[in-house]
Amino acid sequence: CKWLFLSTAWCQCLLLNPPPPPLPPLVSLPTAVPRCCSSPALPSALRLPCCAAVMVASLWKLVRGVRQLELHRLILVLIVFCLLSMAFLAYYVSNSPKIKEAPPLPFSDCGGVPVAVGGGGGQRAPLFLPRSGRLRQVKAMDNSRTDPVVLVFVESIYSQLGQEIVAILESSRFRYRTEIAPGKGDMPTLTERNRGRYALVIYENLLKYVNLDAWNRDLLDKYCVEYSVGIIGFFKANENSLLSAQLKGFPLFLHSHLGLRDYRINPNAPLLYITRPNEVEQGPLPGDDWTVFQSNHSTYEPVLLAGTKSSDTLAHLGPLRAMHATVVQDLGLHDGIQRVLFGNNLSYWLHKLVFVDAIAYLTGKRLCLSLDRHLLVDVDDIFVGKEGTRMKVTDVEALLKIQNKLRTLVPNFTFNLGFSGKFYHTGTDEEDWGDDMLLRHRKEFWWFPHMWSHMQPHLFHNVSVLAEQMRLNMLFAQEHGIPTDMGYAVAPHHSGVYPVHSQLYEAWKSVWGIKVQASIDWSSKDQEAASSSGTHMAFTTQDRRGIRTPGPSVSPRRTHSKTMRYGTSLNCIELQL
Repeated sequence: CKWLFLSTAWCQCLLLNPPPPPLPPLVSLPTAVPRCCSSPALPSALRLPCCAAVMVASLWKLVRGVRQLELHRLILVLIVFCLLSMAFLAYYVSNSPKIKEAPPLPFSDCGGVPVAVGGGGGQRAPLFLPRSGRLRQVKAMDNSRTDPVVLVFVESIYSQLGQEIVAILESSRFRYRTEIAPGKGDMPTLTERNRGRYALVIYENLLKYVNLDAWNRDLLDKYCVEYSVGIIGFFKANENSLLSAQLKGFPLFLHSHLGLRDYRINPNAPLLYITRPNEVEQGPLPGDDWTVFQSNHSTYEPVLLAGTKSSDTLAHLGPLRAMHATVVQDLGLHDGIQRVLFGNNLSYWLHKLVFVDAIAYLTGKRLCLSLDRHLLVDVDDIFVGKEGTRMKVTDVEALLKIQNKLRTLVPNFTFNLGFSGKFYHTGTDEEDWGDDMLLRHRKEFWWFPHMWSHMQPHLFHNVSVLAEQMRLNMLFAQEHGIPTDMGYAVAPHHSGVYPVHSQLYEAWKSVWGIKVQASIDWSSKDQEAASSSGTHMAFTTQDRRGIRTPGPSVSPRRTHSKTMRYGTSLNCIELQL
């Protein structure tokens, strides 16, 4: 009866309160009391079951709505995840080391180096801003808190450019340390006791520096900023280099695989020291693998500029014969680090001069040699040679012409001629006339003695024999008025210099009063042996060392070659120099 009574009450409640319309997905529990619970027609005993039934029905509808809501939320989460993934992918692609094409730059007449093109007026060089008004912004290099040592990062110990860099440092007697350029490896220790270990950093391959991992790059850049250390980098295009690309992390564009001509020196470049400004090297440059730099940032100052060989090579960069920078100087206005960047290696002679100037500038002249130089050019065996290889009148005229030309650059420059009197007038008639012309102009040259018969001194162990050969040569010089008071000599075939042939040194001193002799380079083992035997190393030029002995000291020759290998006698001496 009780259950029947409850069922009847339930039905009556449903009749008095019909079901409401379907609830939306987002619902909340009812806050008002249902009508069945307050209806006077319903007995008070049935009001509580009625309210409970209504609450159960509402709770069921709420559960159904929550289930639908979870499905909608899942779909919404998936959509948001997809959008975030697409945004991350777009950011990664835009910031990856992807090569960017250089944007077109306007052609204007503001600044640059004017170059006449067919009489059509001046045209602008690549877009480098004029440096007037911004010199005061350039921070002077003061790396006095560093040791005067150069850190050189090379591709390998056998790389050609790396060996050329080391050769220049050694010939200048600068201390250096070579390291294989790290990709993701450890950077060598840069500081010690709050003092920098290196005053300059050189990268054989500029891309090794640009593509350093973030940790090493940040470490090196902070060191350079804190200790005022500069960087020199070389970019040599190869078969894998793109024609145009932006240097990663810099407002600088590179254009590679170019043939250039007419090299010019920018007189406004701050680093110039040995290199003379306003000079022009006319004609095509060797090779077609040159790289030029282009930027519209005020931090870059061109040092060397050249024009392209053809008009269509750089059609998007400028008009025909516009000048483009092959070497640029970064003044440090971009990130506080001063740099010098080369668009080729050191094969071209002018790059060697700029490289030495860059070392001096970036180290605040701490690694710098004096501008004073002492130059001596020996012409050995002036009378020696087979018929057909000796000097003729035209050769003597060329020698005098080149000597006078060099005197305009080097005051009192004079060729130093080595003679062996036995071979005078032993050629053809034209060559004998050349010998006579040399003696007519003997006062215009310097002279030094060889042996009379050009023999090898180390084959003779008797001092008197060597002295007799020298006396014959002295008599020849006296008969022909050849001045021989320099106290300088060169042994034929460079024989007897090292290992030291004591009889030669003794004869030189007794007959000629020789104080200094010259010879070609010898091995480091010979130098070590000379040191152990009591001789003293005077100075170093790359691998060449001078030797002081109890007799005549030895001065090493910087270069030794044969000019007769050139085809045209009129230009052979100038080409060799």
